[in-house]
Amino acid sequence: MNIYRIWFWIAFVCLVSGFSTAQRHEIGVSVGGVNYIGEIGSTQYIQPRHLEVGIIYKRNFNDRIGIRAIYSMGKLSGNDENASELDRLERWPGPLSFANDYSILGARVEINYVKFPVGEFGFSWTPYIHAGINRMVIEDIYFEPFERMSRSVGKVTTVSVPFGVGVKFNFGQSWILAAEVQPQLTMSDNLDGSYPDLEKNPTARQFSTSLSNDWLVFTGISITYGFGRLPCCRE
Repeated sequence: MNIYRIWFWIAFVCLVSGFSTAQRHEIGVSVGGVNYIGEIGSTQYIQPRHLEVGIIYKRNFNDRIGIRAIYSMGKLSGNDENASELDRLERWPGPLSFANDYSILGARVEINYVKFPVGEFGFSWTPYIHAGINRMVIEDIYFEPFERMSRSVGKVTTVSVPFGVGVKFNFGQSWILAAEVQPQLTMSDNLDGSYPDLEKNPTARQFSTSLSNDWLVFTGISITYGFGRLPCCRE
């Protein structure tokens, strides 16, 4: 066994032992408002309009880094009557509106700005950043040429990339409250029905240039409960 392999195994053992002494789980719920940014309605970046609720599981590797899995459901909508741009207010055959239900299954990496020891006595808090990837199921909607409200023809699956910032608080030893803003770039330009698949719906109206995909912005809170190795067992 050469010297490089020896150092590799030393580093590996130290890494694993460091993770194992800080292993902790969290489970809880998230709730907040969500808004969409696209070709219909308001273009405000943060303007929650509908409720999104979800369940969360977290695995904290140490006091700074963890992984979050989440399943959530929500609704999107847009109406040109809420827009401030003249081209939307004066759109032919009139202001358009849509509604779309969605569900998300995703994972995030969370990085705390300072050490955040879950499960220890006393109060602590930290800002944090997070980023990840989602599998997103949405309704496949479109507009007929002379209609102002969207239609749905089933479900489709796409991917979105969430990221954002937040702040979390540890209180009552094992309860964690977090508040965050989470923009989400989707890999679809048809959350609002503006860029439908014309092969599936030859009569559908297509009015997006497809130069940019649609966005979601989640603004909300989560509350989780930490469990696992007890604080008295820390080294």
